[in-house]
Amino acid sequence: MSEEIRVRRSRPTMSEYLRSLVRRPATITTNNALLWGLAWLIAGAIIGWHFSLVPTSLISYTWGYIPLLWHLIYALVLWITSCVAIYAIALTINRRVAITELFGRMLFAHWPVVVLMVPGIVTDRVAYSTYMSNVAVSFSQEPLYATLLSVVVAVVVAWYIFWGYCAFSRSVQRSDATTRILYIVALVVGFVLSTVTLSQLSPGGGV
Repeated sequence: MSEEIRVRRSRPTMSEYLRSLVRRPATITTNNALLWGLAWLIAGAIIGWHFSLVPTSLISYTWGYIPLLWHLIYALVLWITSCVAIYAIALTINRRVAITELFGRMLFAHWPVVVLMVPGIVTDRVAYSTYMSNVAVSFSQEPLYATLLSVVVAVVVAWYIFWGYCAFSRSVQRSDATTRILYIVALVVGFVLSTVTLSQLSPGGGV
């Protein structure tokens, strides 16, 4: 009987399981975060190539065609350049931050952004590209579509920011007001750096 009680106590409760799921980038092992992150990076590149959706930043896509190899290059550039900035700021919090852990967990935390490709697949692509390139024009031309897409984008971005913070705080081994502020700064710098770098790439063979 005592053995059975110990087994039951060792099993996670439903609340513990849900908490672990919500904070998955922090609870998953480093190796699994990296492996699943790479799997989603490749899957996202294939989906984007198949449906002609090209990433323009960490959280946006546009309608257009580039070869599959370039989709993979774009995905790698977004991951590496954004994480370089985040890692640099993470070092100011904890000099012992493992680069593989932070890069792996941040890559895993980014996969929900793949959801943003769904509207580009199931809705009008011209309207989708217009919204992603110029929100103001989109609201003037298709206010209902722009409003609905804004809701989707807001949910996904909030999800990504929260998961990114889970990954960041686990990597630096801290979770306080200073860590949250520095994370937001790191996210903004990483977004700008990755977007600027991505804009300089050309599938035609130049930079």
